[in-house]
Amino acid sequence: MNIYLISPPEETNYFNAEVFDKITDIIPIKFFQFRPKSKSLEERFDFVNKHFKPFSEICKKKKINFIINDDFEIAEKFCFDGIHLGQNDKSCLDAKKKFGKKFLVGVTCSNSQEYYDRAKEEGADYVAFGPSFKTSSKKKEVIDLNTLKSFLFKIKLPFVLIGGINHKNIKILFNFKPNYVAIIDSLWNFKDGPVESANQFKKILKGINYENDS
Repeated sequence: MNIYLISPPEETNYFNAEVFDKITDIIPIKFFQFRPKSKSLEERFDFVNKHFKPFSEICKKKKINFIINDDFEIAEKFCFDGIHLGQNDKSCLDAKKKFGKKFLVGVTCSNSQEYYDRAKEEGADYVAFGPSFKTSSKKKEVIDLNTLKSFLFKIKLPFVLIGGINHKNIKILFNFKPNYVAIIDSLWNFKDGPVESANQFKKILKGINYENDS
């Protein structure tokens, strides 16, 4: 199981390429998503413009898929590997038409087989289900993991479990055998810093118990 890492929604003390480089040496990150959440497109653009080059170089060196969240306008101006779309964003078909078939497109499917079927039909490269747990970054209700489990056998696309995942609850998701688990706050805002958070996730992924508070 690999990590789908998402940037903090705004600037933090630890969010920089040097820390990212260290983290990616510790845990197996296959996707990294820029997810600035400012309401202003100009502010989101400034966030990406400030950080894109150094993060992009690390992603290329380590073969990490570099993804932008939602913004077609930003995707047009920077060489991302793909885009992640929610149900209220433009469609997967729109993205493939705009950026080409090889441009990676991920689609949030909440807890819905119907959303999954549509994403698969439209050519999505992966899908995401969540929020798995209560999270400050999403106001959506937590999904019923048992409902998800009932149709997991039908899922043929790689899938990500997202939302509120931390050192204490990540093991609950192991039984679902996701291709990726997404982490945000539990890494960037970890009390001892992102590098130590990554070290703790590494231990867990190797099957070592983690008993301390995150």
